[in-house]
Amino acid sequence: MPEETTEAVVRASTAVRALAGVAPAAVADFFKALSSASERLGGITRHLEAARVHDEAFGKLIDAAKVRDAYHERLPATEHNLAEARAVIEHFLAEFAVGPAPRGTGDS
Repeated sequence: MPEETTEAVVRASTAVRALAGVAPAAVADFFKALSSASERLGGITRHLEAARVHDEAFGKLIDAAKVRDAYHERLPATEHNLAEARAVIEHFLAEFAVGPAPRGTGDS
């Protein structure tokens, strides 16, 4: 029995919408790339949560207060941007999937 290719596994596990004039394998590959990107963004979010830098960690660095303040100002914006990017990708996944969503949405 021949081994299934990655494309066949993706098509078998998640039905994707057919697009006129576009090879089904290309749509499946695009769907797979979007799924992978969403999972990676979720992983980045989890790593950020696990690697919080507490105020005392800035210690006696040169300009420690400025560095600490910049960290606390930029972290929420970074988390927001990651969540927003993932939401856009999840929207595309929902549009390309046929039937119920193949995977959970939201932060994980």
